[in-house]
Amino acid sequence: MFRRLVTSTLHSSRIPSSTTMSPSTMDTIISNRVHLSTLPYTNCTTRIVSLLDVPIPENSTDDEYRDVYHRYTHDTSVPNSRMLRDAIQSIKHGISPPVAFPTETVYGLGADATNEPAISGIFAAKGRPSDNPLIVHVSSVPHLERLTGEQLPEIYKSLVKKFWPGPLTILLPVPRNGVFARNVHPAQSTIGFRIPSSKFARFFIAATDRPIAGPSANSSGKPSPTTARHVLDDLRGKINFILDGGPCDVGVESTVVDGLHDPPLILRPGGVSLSDLIAHGREDGNSFAHTAIGYRRHEGRSASSGLATPASGSGSEAISYVEDVTGAPRAPGMKYRHYAPNGRLILFSENTVAEGGVESKMLEILESAPTPHGNDNRGGNVNVGIISCHWPAFAGLSASPVQEGNPTPPALSGSVFENSTSVAKYTKRTDGDVTLYNVHIGPDITDLGHSLFGVLRLFDELGCSFILAETVRRADEGQGVSEQDNRPNPKTRDIEDAVIDRMEKAAAERVD
Repeated sequence: MFRRLVTSTLHSSRIPSSTTMSPSTMDTIISNRVHLSTLPYTNCTTRIVSLLDVPIPENSTDDEYRDVYHRYTHDTSVPNSRMLRDAIQSIKHGISPPVAFPTETVYGLGADATNEPAISGIFAAKGRPSDNPLIVHVSSVPHLERLTGEQLPEIYKSLVKKFWPGPLTILLPVPRNGVFARNVHPAQSTIGFRIPSSKFARFFIAATDRPIAGPSANSSGKPSPTTARHVLDDLRGKINFILDGGPCDVGVESTVVDGLHDPPLILRPGGVSLSDLIAHGREDGNSFAHTAIGYRRHEGRSASSGLATPASGSGSEAISYVEDVTGAPRAPGMKYRHYAPNGRLILFSENTVAEGGVESKMLEILESAPTPHGNDNRGGNVNVGIISCHWPAFAGLSASPVQEGNPTPPALSGSVFENSTSVAKYTKRTDGDVTLYNVHIGPDITDLGHSLFGVLRLFDELGCSFILAETVRRADEGQGVSEQDNRPNPKTRDIEDAVIDRMEKAAAERVD
């Protein structure tokens, strides 16, 4: 933990007190502290702490969760108990790198949201742009109100009663008490808050008794982690502790909603759908009945343009307010390329697939594109990942399946995708060895949303230089369609939006 070791010397007794040192010396110390807090930790011994071994109830109060924590960590003869205690104490005292923890959506990288140097550690560990705001996780509404010193705004009270705990983030004004670190909400007048539904996350937050700022626990721009192993792959040596609660349930991050805007806006699609919010608003008689879109929706090749300009949709479509993405993002995921695997992800439209465009593109990239390591592919060994939803196995490419009995690659052995992955050799290329890994997910958009990040990480582990995938097909007649008006089910449309948003941001190229 090199950075904190250096920082701690600034507090040693060998430094003169502020009453005797010169202003220039004090300015230098302050400047050094600010600089050091932006540097990543190095040479950490990253350890995995099992929360599955802790008897955590599914639903408890903050005090009950803290009681479970104190009883479990009382026995310091158990290594897991000692490590959990050390992880919690490191958050409470802000003396170490951030701690990775599980939620129902993805694994988060947590630090005390009131401690500015600790928050800087999150940005440093991830390599995250400093203007990208963080979501603050709390364990309960009373915890949130105690922190802000204010009651929850009326517009949100019935909303959080319905959707919290769960994958919904709400924007609140920055509290007047100034308790939160400024780098949690860079250049913003609002902060995003949520209560996770994961018992492991709420236990962790309650045990620290701190608000936990927690973006996804991955290197910035990479696929979000849905297992402790994913976190270890990205952040080994940069953090001390990963709290392991098993695989995440949802696999797509929380929906971010701004109920302070008129009408309320969804700034990032996620686990709670637009139709869910509209239905709630109609049922409760509040402005969420008119919830609109505040992010760029991906429709075909074109993207909307303009600055916060309302554009009416047709029929039951929501009004869209497109934010200015050239400024500081108001919510995570609004501005920067996210979720990108190491290999080059190429998306193919349905028409391109039907016209044989996948095969021609495959030959093109194998002929001319260098590998990520800078070597020419011609005559070499290349691994290609394929995400199969609607299209046939191996995307209809010329392929010869690898016979059973061949050794399973270590990255695939024991993976949750082992039984849904087929392996073949590409036969239209004779001057090199091209291995195809086809993961069959199927046409259900919910399955794709749950599996996407895990599949992209699997392809990284398999060393895939290229990844081929279909663009998400919008629901048509007979699939996710409402019987009343023969239109796509609104909830299906919203899940599609969330998955399309992630895939488009992960992709390096799209072929239409």
